[in-house]
Amino acid sequence: MNVHRLWYLTLKNFKTMVRDKAQLAWLLGYPLIFVLLYRFAFEEGVFALMAPAILIAGPTILIMQLSTHFAEEKEFGTLQRLVTTPASRSIILLSGLLAQLIVGIIQIVIFLALILILGAEVASYAYIFYLFLIPFLVTFSSLGFGLLLASIVKNSGSAGGIAWFIILPLQFLGGVVTNPPLLGFLPTSLAVESLRSVMTDGIVSFEIVGLRLIYLLIWGLVASLIGILFFQRKTAIL
Repeated sequence: MNVHRLWYLTLKNFKTMVRDKAQLAWLLGYPLIFVLLYRFAFEEGVFALMAPAILIAGPTILIMQLSTHFAEEKEFGTLQRLVTTPASRSIILLSGLLAQLIVGIIQIVIFLALILILGAEVASYAYIFYLFLIPFLVTFSSLGFGLLLASIVKNSGSAGGIAWFIILPLQFLGGVVTNPPLLGFLPTSLAVESLRSVMTDGIVSFEIVGLRLIYLLIWGLVASLIGILFFQRKTAIL
């Protein structure tokens, strides 16, 4: 029964985002415009060098998308009504996370396809799985940050604005717009360096890539756990 409720609410949240023309344009248009601007603003060699960082840009934006989504749910009273239904707070929470996770997966696929089509160099296509896995782990971390932010903001407008105070440091200090990353312990830094090792050097050894992925997973688990605890505490008093 809980699985059915989870699936129903996840599908409802995803359909709501897709039916919203602005959300749909953002979902499909952001990766396209971002990659195209990057490609035509820089020489081919620079684009190839920055391709790993481009793959990480999309997942960080999910911080804003998730926090805005839950802020709107609270703002319009949807969350308060859901809390009174048989669906538990955990189901409500997970459905929102899973819907955004689906969005993140779609964006990763679009980003990856575009950079490969536009000439990004890959040392070995045998490692294509890692090119998806690493941004996916960043998506996991971003959802945790987004949930934490959603638990403290009161409306969607403030959620969208405050989210950039998290997104921009992750991007600028984590190597998304600079090379090399300025702070090596950030999830974006770990992801960018891992992607460069896989894409440029064809390295997937545990010492170089594996450890970074473990740290990246820890980032995701910790961020998500804190976000869930804060969010459940806030929804308990709605």
